[in-house]
Amino acid sequence: MEEYTVTKLSALIKRSIEQNFDNICLKAEISALKLHSSGHAYFTLKDEESVIDAVCWKWALLKQKTKLVDGMKIKCIGQVTTYPKSSKYQFNVKAFEPEGIGELLKMLEERKQRLAKEGLFDASRKKPIPKIPRLIGIITSPTGAVIKDMMHRLTQRFPRDILLWPVNVQGVDAVNNIVHAIEGFNNLTGEVRPDVLIVARGGGSFEDLMPFNDEAIVRAVVASDIPIISAVGHETDTTLIDYASDLRAPTPTAAAEFAVPERVELASQLSRIFSQLNQAIISKIKHNKLLLSSNKIMSLQNIITQKAQLSDFTFEKLINATNKNILDKKIRISNVKISAPKIDFKTDEIYNKLIYLTSTSFDKFKMKFQLSSQALENCSYSKILDKGFALVETGKGRPITSAETAMSQTYMELVFSDGKVTVQRKPTQTTLF
Repeated sequence: MEEYTVTKLSALIKRSIEQNFDNICLKAEISALKLHSSGHAYFTLKDEESVIDAVCWKWALLKQKTKLVDGMKIKCIGQVTTYPKSSKYQFNVKAFEPEGIGELLKMLEERKQRLAKEGLFDASRKKPIPKIPRLIGIITSPTGAVIKDMMHRLTQRFPRDILLWPVNVQGVDAVNNIVHAIEGFNNLTGEVRPDVLIVARGGGSFEDLMPFNDEAIVRAVVASDIPIISAVGHETDTTLIDYASDLRAPTPTAAAEFAVPERVELASQLSRIFSQLNQAIISKIKHNKLLLSSNKIMSLQNIITQKAQLSDFTFEKLINATNKNILDKKIRISNVKISAPKIDFKTDEIYNKLIYLTSTSFDKFKMKFQLSSQALENCSYSKILDKGFALVETGKGRPITSAETAMSQTYMELVFSDGKVTVQRKPTQTTLF
């Protein structure tokens, strides 16, 4: 009887199984999926009654269009092999594809409903897209027509700075690439941090667009502090990233249009606003000029003159009233008959003293008022003009108080104490004179 070692027996079993069960086509459902950091995938394949361990090596995963997902039913081609160290057999998956689009759609619908219940697609959490972004971040393949079409459209519509983060947009690395790009853009600071992101790829088959249905990408989009525009496939294509993004564009070119305004239209709007503002300013100036030209507003000098004249009239009235009062008293006193002993009231002396005291009091009051009026008049700009200064006004009579304002004027008036002088500034001048 031939003797075997455990290692030799394990090798014979392995060779026998692999020779007899190579290139097997197997239909099953994926379960207990584990993606190792090495890039290999470990999972089980099951049907209604049985389970078999399975592995798909990294090199095989990279060739597939569809990502492995728990619960997915697949049709796979591979080889039955053994793992001698644990006396187990497993199925080595070399290639696979979803068993049917219907099953894949069912799985995606279930995922969509689950994520929607978490509130990841709610309109209330969507961020507004900036009207005029300073910097636009684009996440897409660095080759192909997509990036070229987008940059061409941005240049035509409203040129902006672009920061491209190159990624794979299909295959097993696509999900990790896109998630890393979104997180990477959000970790940037300062001037290199974009104001808006565009995640884009061109059209493709249902399987080609599957990475954009991945839950990891959906959660990365929701977690982004920077607003995101999704632009995946054609107008009829819809992926889960479209529900999670802040704005969905039907095509990558449309995303470029959504990201910036139309330059010609914006210039037209600014022109209309400027015209309306200009008309409002002119109307206000005309209204104020009409008020200034009326008699309701008088210069400081006119106010002082009127007050001085009123003071003179008031003083004269007070003197006349005092004289009349004294005269009346004098007449009444002189007509009084006083019996002995006879007393001389010296009415003339009393009258003269009253006149003197009254005149002195009013002279002091008038002098004090005149001094106050003179001091107030000395504060008038007309007195300052008498000293050699000049008041600078616009051609419409508005005071100019700064060099910046003066530089914006074509015509100015210099107001001296004895008249005005009109000054015209040439456009090439950098100073007033």
